[in-house]
Amino acid sequence: MMQLKKRLLLTGGLLAVGLLAVGIGYAAIHGGDEDEAANKNARSGARDVGRFLMRNGEQPGFRPDGDALTIVGVNAIAKYWDLPRAAAQQLRDRGFISFTTRRTLGRDAGGVSEVLLFRTPEGARDQMAYDLRASTIHATLPETKIRRFTVRDVSGARGWTGSDLHGNPIGTVHWVQGRCMLLLVSEGDLPFVEVLSTGARAIYERTGGDCP
Repeated sequence: MMQLKKRLLLTGGLLAVGLLAVGIGYAAIHGGDEDEAANKNARSGARDVGRFLMRNGEQPGFRPDGDALTIVGVNAIAKYWDLPRAAAQQLRDRGFISFTTRRTLGRDAGGVSEVLLFRTPEGARDQMAYDLRASTIHATLPETKIRRFTVRDVSGARGWTGSDLHGNPIGTVHWVQGRCMLLLVSEGDLPFVEVLSTGARAIYERTGGDCP
């Protein structure tokens, strides 16, 4: 299996391609030239969201793999992904604080579990709405055929299935809890709606539907 970073394409805007965990323990990358007070709050918030990542047994056929990676601050995420200035400003306007991700693995399948923390629930909802637009998805995956679905018992959850640039089947589900936008993304020959919906419901129920 090729590395997820090369194969697993997510929606446009902020989410770039299944980030791989690095380092030992809970790694974090910080934007050095951001406002220091904002960074202090961001670091505190970022440490709180690890429990919102998928745990073993929550998404059928998948398990967490490796350590979580956290990127704190707009400047750090913009540098990491080489974001255009307009995209970075969009995140700043929405109150982006941090991005936390961990790879997930299944048999002949892979994915990521992710949490994006914002200063307000409105910022998280705005980012989710943007990421789920057909124009946003097609900006990264121009040939994919989008098939959308909703998730029972997870307020506002929305998902879609399609294919990546290499023709591999992929599926993703987004939902907002408090100030967080949560995602599960999977790639492989899978019943995506069932697998992703079950994982989202398990996280939502375990965490009480709030974040952080």
